[in-house]
Amino acid sequence: MREAVLAAFYLKYARSYRKISSPSFRLTHAPCRDIVTRRNECCGDNEGVEMRKNLLGVCAALLLAGAIPEPSLAAPQQYQGPEPEWNPSIVKPCDRECLIGFLDGYMNAVFKHDPKAVPPVQLDVRMTENAAQMDIGEGMLWRSKVEPTGFKIDVADPAAGQVGEQARLKVNGRDTLVAVRLKIDRGKILEIEQLWAGNIDKAAIPLLTTPRPGLVNDLPASQKESRDVLYWVANTYFDALEGDDGKIGAFADDCVRDENGYQTVNNPPPGGRMMPSPVLPDPNTEQGKSQLKFSMLTCTQQIDSKTFAFMKHIRPRRVLILDEQKGLAMAWPLFVHDGTRRGAPDAPPGMLLNLVTVETFGIRGGLIHEVEAMPFVTIPYGMGNGWSEGSGR
Repeated sequence: MREAVLAAFYLKYARSYRKISSPSFRLTHAPCRDIVTRRNECCGDNEGVEMRKNLLGVCAALLLAGAIPEPSLAAPQQYQGPEPEWNPSIVKPCDRECLIGFLDGYMNAVFKHDPKAVPPVQLDVRMTENAAQMDIGEGMLWRSKVEPTGFKIDVADPAAGQVGEQARLKVNGRDTLVAVRLKIDRGKILEIEQLWAGNIDKAAIPLLTTPRPGLVNDLPASQKESRDVLYWVANTYFDALEGDDGKIGAFADDCVRDENGYQTVNNPPPGGRMMPSPVLPDPNTEQGKSQLKFSMLTCTQQIDSKTFAFMKHIRPRRVLILDEQKGLAMAWPLFVHDGTRRGAPDAPPGMLLNLVTVETFGIRGGLIHEVEAMPFVTIPYGMGNGWSEGSGR
């Protein structure tokens, strides 16, 4: 019983350990060490030696069995200072190639489970995963087997020093949707934001195999928009959803929204999915017929239907990355659902949760042609995005 209690303590608080080549383990400040030092809380001193052997055995068995993933022990390349004397020559702009290099370097470090391989970071670097703050080397992505696939959308903004990616990765062998954002400050990473969502059905894979051309190709000079236009156009998408009026949004007639790998708007006849789900509507039922009809509507028409009135608001929107070269705007919005519905004050309580995601807009001619929305990460109502103070309600 005592061993079981302490083993449970270890499972709950395990954070770090070091495996060595000898039959035993040399423990760092991890809870296996804490277990041993706390043995007297449940055991007499006379039992100490024997209990210590038993507990080390429990810890070793857990590690060898893979019950707890092994994090890397190396620290990222954190700058320690001091800063050099001022000279204009130290200013090194980070262009698109530079930003993509930071992103690729970070992702390669994740793939290798090697925080030391992360490009240089600032002393006050901050990282979140699924809205929770943690350190580099922690979290699901760092502590799982992660492999790339061919689906990746990169968005780079040299003016803002930010770069982001939406991708389908293999995490522990399973398809997982991932988004990563980096903010670069004077040649070092200042912010890292990660979102991921698993349980991706095989029905989503066809649209998660090759990104749409409008989201990856460079635009000719004649089609490029200014940063201001990209920013304003992206925000009209959220304005339209909040206003239940599709005409507020800068939507092209061929606008297509893919959500978690499913096309949910502008589907060709006889229709398709109206929501990001592997289940297709049943054309033999009235509900299925209605859903198929909705799936064929345009982006403007779907919003005009007021179907999305259950969204209290989408704020903060955080349209953070504007890619003039490719005509893209990448937003990291927070969707707040408080259980109410606009225009129906007496309706029974509905969806009560928040959702963080990433939406990349392909913008040409001042209009939205593509929307890539993923991954969807649901969090409790009232919880913020991990970056904006006071967000969540």
